[in-house]
Amino acid sequence: MKILCTVVFMLLFAQTPSLFSAPGNHTTEDEKDFVVGLALSGGGAAGLAHIGVLKVMEEAGVPIDVVSGTSMGAIVGGLYAIGYTPQLMLEEVSSADWRFLFEETVYRSHLPMEEKKYDGLFKLSFPVNSRRVELPTGLVSGNHIINMLALLTWPYHETDDFRQLPRPFVCIATDLETGDAVVLDNGFLPDAIRASMSIPTIFDPVWVNGRYLVDGGVVNNLPVREAYDLGADYVIAINSSPDLKPAGELLSLPDILTQTIAVGMQTSMMLQSENADFYIRPDLHAFSSHSFSDVNEIIKAGEQAARTRFDELKALADSLKQLRRIPDKPDIPVFEPAQRLNIRNLYFKGLETVPEDHIRSILQIGEHSTISEHDLNEGLLRLYGMQRFDKVTYRLSWTDDLADLTIFLEEQTANIIQFGFHHNNVPGLSLLFNATFRNLIYPASTARFNLRVGHETLVEGQYFNYVGLEPRLSFYGSAGFRERRIDIFDGRNRLTNLKTDILHSEALIGPLYASVARIGIGYRFEYFNLTDSYGDLDVSMDWTQLHLLSGEFEFDNLNRSHLPTSGHYTLLRTDFSPNFFPNEATFGRISVKWDTYYPLSDRISLIQSLQGGHVFRGDPPLHYRFYAGGHRSFWGYPADAISGNTLLTASTAVQYRFYDNFYITPGINAGDSFSRLDTDILETLPRWGWVAILGWNTVIGPIETVLSGSRAHPLLFEFQIGLNF
Repeated sequence: MKILCTVVFMLLFAQTPSLFSAPGNHTTEDEKDFVVGLALSGGGAAGLAHIGVLKVMEEAGVPIDVVSGTSMGAIVGGLYAIGYTPQLMLEEVSSADWRFLFEETVYRSHLPMEEKKYDGLFKLSFPVNSRRVELPTGLVSGNHIINMLALLTWPYHETDDFRQLPRPFVCIATDLETGDAVVLDNGFLPDAIRASMSIPTIFDPVWVNGRYLVDGGVVNNLPVREAYDLGADYVIAINSSPDLKPAGELLSLPDILTQTIAVGMQTSMMLQSENADFYIRPDLHAFSSHSFSDVNEIIKAGEQAARTRFDELKALADSLKQLRRIPDKPDIPVFEPAQRLNIRNLYFKGLETVPEDHIRSILQIGEHSTISEHDLNEGLLRLYGMQRFDKVTYRLSWTDDLADLTIFLEEQTANIIQFGFHHNNVPGLSLLFNATFRNLIYPASTARFNLRVGHETLVEGQYFNYVGLEPRLSFYGSAGFRERRIDIFDGRNRLTNLKTDILHSEALIGPLYASVARIGIGYRFEYFNLTDSYGDLDVSMDWTQLHLLSGEFEFDNLNRSHLPTSGHYTLLRTDFSPNFFPNEATFGRISVKWDTYYPLSDRISLIQSLQGGHVFRGDPPLHYRFYAGGHRSFWGYPADAISGNTLLTASTAVQYRFYDNFYITPGINAGDSFSRLDTDILETLPRWGWVAILGWNTVIGPIETVLSGSRAHPLLFEFQIGLNF
């Protein structure tokens, strides 16, 4: 009934629009045509229902001239304003990796080699600045979100006045200092949208034009009045905010935070909705603001809400066209996503300590080059993965079809304190404490101090730096104290447990390649003492020094540190203690470890491994011999049960993800140790073992139950939590 009265009223006063205008909107027919506005509410994931509503509105032929939006409504509204169709938006949001965007995941493929060994080790991290622990201003910095918005709006990076977009547009944010609503109608479009969706405590606030802004939904979640201020004579409002939940359904911290914010929105939304000429409220009771796994269902709910009112929308479309001086206005040009960028110039802003040539070598984009959106995204993610920047964003400036690319880098100023743990039922619990300092002594350097307590104590300092002779040439140094505990077996029986105390220092220099490989050559010094922990075997000895020339090659493109499903890992190392150093033991040693994970399907991966080593020219200290056994080395035997100066093992397993993040892995291995390397190895019947692993990939690392066995040890059991370190 309301819509019929509205249409009759419009027709009666079609010749006198000034009487029909909203309060404060005084225009005449000679000044402008009849303008239809669209106001889109916030709502998090539920706000994506706007797309479904817009789909039906376009089918009905409802014209939209200006757009206002808040939060998720700012995203949908901003894209609609530059020519995205509902179908294009559906394709974008359906293919988006929302977990990646909101958790700001850094994939291993984007980590530099010097960071990969620490991937997944630490479960708690605290930034420290000026000797004080800092708490973040939000759970998510918004770095990935802003880059997604920048990608979606490439052609409009230089449109500073949002009223000059194909559809004039504004979005709403909240000034965190004053509590005022801020209408964003100019600037950099992705920044404005990002500010409008900065849900307090979830996203970091954003500085825009000197104001510290958070989500506009705090004060105005349905910007109807702002659509009128854009020049609209008639405003259609879509409220896709989720319903308030009963107390019994508020079961988590995100639920509580979301409900707290939503409660404050209700009054302003009610007042704004009363100002709208046409109001649509999809039924979203089954969804919440964080239901991003239900994107398609949410959009369908919006479509269903509009389709039930299709006749009203069709009648409205016909009436609105009669009110326009130009009934058949040209359609807004459909947005055409650019496939490639022609880069003319490349600029960096915000660099203070990290050398630009090193940044360029990581980015792998140069002037006068043609790149795809994938090339740009990968380069930005590699820069972010360096762990040296809090934010890595960009902006394009256009000259015809040539683009100047400016990358904005916000360097980390805080140091980091981190904590991790690992538990195995055999050696017990180990705790790892770490302090990481960036740019200590030299720019682009990383200093780490590690303390491991529990099994095999470790106190160590590490220093990494790009030496500057060539962008990827690096120096790695370490020094400290560590324990090495070794079980000595006589057949099936353990005779004793030996403890070696080792003071060590090492320096390696070499290049890194494409975030997947590194080479290092250098020198290692050890001063060690072997003692008998328990048992009848007396092998105690005095402190001994060891000087080694060392070389190392490492390749790592595993897709993740927790239960990887694809990729390869190779580590080749050689150490040689020459007689021209004051060594009490002269020997050479070479070792290799190779693991490959080959995905056979989305759920199944084939795992194959080789491990080997050989000692030549002399007899090494006990901790330089080769050992195998245990879950991470050789199934069916206890840790260190297989030992010798030559070792060769091979294994194969199938990893099957049978439910969500649960995996089962059956496998077999074979191999042995040998006193010397000769043809008799091939004639010796190897030891073998089997394993069945039940694993669960969790936020604290893998949780694994391991059953294994062999002829010598029919059944062994291990249970562990977290990554080994």
